[in-house]
Amino acid sequence: PLFQSNPYLLSAKSSFRLLFKRRKEYNTFNYPLLVTSGLQRSGTHLLDNLLRNHHQILSYYGELQIGKPNKYHWPDLKDETNLKKRFAALIPRNLARKYLGLRKYHKSNSAHDNFIFDFNFFRKMFLELEKKNGNFTQRNTLNNFFTAYFNAYLNCNHSNFYDNYKYIAAAVPGLTIIKKSIEGFIRDYPDGKIFVLIREPFIWWNSARNHTKNLKNNGLERYEKTLSNTIWAQDKYNNSVFAVSFDQLIKNTKESINSLLKHVGLEFNEIATYPSRFPAYANDNSTFGHKKTRTILKDKIKREVNIPQEDRLYIEAKIYPLYEKVLENCTINPVKD
Repeated sequence: PLFQSNPYLLSAKSSFRLLFKRRKEYNTFNYPLLVTSGLQRSGTHLLDNLLRNHHQILSYYGELQIGKPNKYHWPDLKDETNLKKRFAALIPRNLARKYLGLRKYHKSNSAHDNFIFDFNFFRKMFLELEKKNGNFTQRNTLNNFFTAYFNAYLNCNHSNFYDNYKYIAAAVPGLTIIKKSIEGFIRDYPDGKIFVLIREPFIWWNSARNHTKNLKNNGLERYEKTLSNTIWAQDKYNNSVFAVSFDQLIKNTKESINSLLKHVGLEFNEIATYPSRFPAYANDNSTFGHKKTRTILKDKIKREVNIPQEDRLYIEAKIYPLYEKVLENCTINPVKD
């Protein structure tokens, strides 16, 4: 069946048995990273919700916010020689807000996981692993981060499918706004992949208008940078960076997902065509009202657009030519007549 009880979730008795075992023996998660990115309101989280169901993918929960000063920046830790400062520099902003200064244990209120995360165990394991990273490489540090992170879920046994995993998948919205961030990711993960979600500019504007303050500077200009950086990255890293047409993903979901999985060497699985935070319904975070869904909402590409003249002219002059150029090289799901 497409939807069933969560195979990772453990009983209280089993989770504490697993926790004590992890203090002596733990699984390492040194897989390459598969990132879904793109400008906000471009479908980044939709694709992440699709990928998280796949049996060969181990999913990071929520956005991966390890960059400083914000999530658009890829981390650079070469000058952080103190291990505690390295941990502080790498800790995701969303985890820091949730756990620092709060209870040792925190049960997520999100409907998609119901997992209990031990932040202190996460920190302790990371520091112990980093002591062995004598000749510092950032890839080893990131491997240690993910190993500590996934082992710190008390009632979640990620080792159920340990031999099947090929990638760790994470959503990093905005990564492609900054060239240096793309370069940093490829430096650390030459075997990693970036999927950049590209949405039709006028439909994107209609979705972003209530989510972005100062839409001209924080939206349209960033969209322009995302497109130009995607063109550059596809040329420079043609086996690592792939543009994904959001509109084609909506129209031809199965075909698009099949193409996407082939490009990264994964098997096709029907469940990856259903947007869910397995096993719960996905939350469709729409400008036009939140919905819980297990199907792709086709109305995302059929909404009425009423754009001010100034923004329309900006899109037509500066954004649309770049958008069309990206689509020309959109290998995952090229636009069809």
